[in-house]
Amino acid sequence: MASKTITTPAGIARFANLNRPDTKFSEVGVYKVNLEMSAEDAEPFIKQIEALFSEFIADKKRELKKDKLKLHAAPWEENDGLVQLKLKVPAVGKGKDGEEYSRKPKLFDASGKETDVTIGGGSKIKVAVVPYTWYTASLGAGITLQPKAVQVIDLVTWGDGGTAESYGFDVSEARQDTKRTGTDDEEISW
Repeated sequence: MASKTITTPAGIARFANLNRPDTKFSEVGVYKVNLEMSAEDAEPFIKQIEALFSEFIADKKRELKKDKLKLHAAPWEENDGLVQLKLKVPAVGKGKDGEEYSRKPKLFDASGKETDVTIGGGSKIKVAVVPYTWYTASLGAGITLQPKAVQVIDLVTWGDGGTAESYGFDVSEARQDTKRTGTDDEEISW
């Protein structure tokens, strides 16, 4: 099946590893993000992916001369009206000549200019994905949504310490009417 790039609706990034690969379970690493949105917003995108996958399944059944195929879990979950698309791609690929190349997704800002911002969880983004269909006898047929490019609509960075407001604290004036009285030997009153 030919590679076709499909762009997701805008959603909120969860567990984003788009600037550097996650190497927790893979030595070469994986670029990944869970993209959260309402089920209503996700529905047209999911229908496109399901249509591509159905076509792949039909072709694979003919090829293997089987009536049924075992199916691997879909790359999304729905819970309480929210959908999380699970997008991931190995950090390194190999060309036909055996040369390795980076599969890091290109990053663009809201105006479409290339950027190198650090994308944190909570950022509002769109992702151009390449649906990759696959089949193995042990796992069955599956589809992986591989991020190729990301547009950052509303950036939330991580690692910058944040502000009091970003942690949900109200900003209020400090109380100035208290003072310390007493000496080292006396009881302290506030």
